[in-house]
Amino acid sequence: MLHRLKYIVGGALVLAALAVTSCKKAYFYSGINDDPTQLHDNTPTLLLPGIEVKSAYLYGGDQSRFAAIFTQQVTGNGNQPANYSRYNVSTDDVDNLWTFGWYGAVMNDEHVMIQLSDSLGARHYAGIARIMMANSLASVTDFWGDAPYSDAFRGLDELQPKFDSQQQIYDTLHALLDHAIADLAADDNTAQPADDDLIFHGDLAMWTRFAHSLKARYYLHTSKVQPATLAKAASEAAQGLKFGENAGIVFEGKAVTSENPWSQMVTQRVGDYSFNGYLNTLTKNAGDPRHDVYFSDDPTTLGSLYGSPNSPVYFVTHDEVLFILSEASLKLGNTLDAANNYNHAVAYNLFRSLGDSSYATTVARTAGNITLQQIITQKYIAEFLNAECWTDWRRTGFPAISAFPNNVTNNVIPRSLLYPSGEIRYNSNTKQHTILARLWWDVQ
Repeated sequence: MLHRLKYIVGGALVLAALAVTSCKKAYFYSGINDDPTQLHDNTPTLLLPGIEVKSAYLYGGDQSRFAAIFTQQVTGNGNQPANYSRYNVSTDDVDNLWTFGWYGAVMNDEHVMIQLSDSLGARHYAGIARIMMANSLASVTDFWGDAPYSDAFRGLDELQPKFDSQQQIYDTLHALLDHAIADLAADDNTAQPADDDLIFHGDLAMWTRFAHSLKARYYLHTSKVQPATLAKAASEAAQGLKFGENAGIVFEGKAVTSENPWSQMVTQRVGDYSFNGYLNTLTKNAGDPRHDVYFSDDPTTLGSLYGSPNSPVYFVTHDEVLFILSEASLKLGNTLDAANNYNHAVAYNLFRSLGDSSYATTVARTAGNITLQQIITQKYIAEFLNAECWTDWRRTGFPAISAFPNNVTNNVIPRSLLYPSGEIRYNSNTKQHTILARLWWDVQ
């Protein structure tokens, strides 16, 4: 279930929030630059909606755009996006996403919300904050690898935090989510989340299933370096989001500042992106009806499903949970469960996208012919504009895309982002890698 955005935030207001939180290093917040006009007595209920919306704006904005270009769901045509399609991404290009985005505008607030909720004994708010922190931290590590966390958010006590290894960060993700699940199950007589929760409207059971869904995703990510996590991924997915449950934000779209981030980008920077690449061709040639809601007759404009001012941004959907179950089952040797979960995943995504799942029979599979390529290709179609597609391609090599022409990387598709210029400038612990560097879980 998604609850529509009730606050005029997003777009310009979110970007203002991203910028205002930074002073050299955004996550080294201290009191020396306090604005006396701003609210100082934060409460969890005041922090939560902003965290949710800013997270969705980043996840469906810069995070989505890099991943969608690298996996050829969209193409960069002009200005910076044209360079991204040549894999020419600089340290300055990623500074907003890291410094002013995840760390400055989102994770700093999530850290404050966790501490505040813990101090108030508001365990249900604390659980939600930990889930959102896990989602944010995973977004960082899956794009960059090693990253500051254990020493971050310490203000003047630590101006140059160490980088935790990606393996350590994945342990942290599961610890955050396990703690969150316990928080949500605890007795809590404090104020409870309700309309301030724009994702699940205070439904703690759905938050718990969201946490299990994220754990399933993260266990699947590491299954090549830690094969035992396949069974854990399947177990967590079985406890994940159910039919009709999708974790995300639907943008209200009543004003430019509350529009879906892709809608804003396409209308404000006409011609910077086109939507006639690999995915467009794949769905069109297959007669897939999702083509007509993903794309439009104008190659510079998105279709109605994700290109409208009031379109949603999803963190995790029920169909992703089913695809996780399908992949884990296949790799564990249970081809019947793999095929059944794959078929249900495709049908649900079609229902979610179109209200009609009849096309699912066209691509249905059985225990005798289900393959990893088919699972990931259909997941790639289902998760249009979700950054998870880039992670799936790096893990599996599917879909079988080739590098964009005229690239600067000798026809090799990027596997990570450069660390941003702000981090390099102000944190001597930053060790730069190339855009082709493989992450810890991305083994050959």
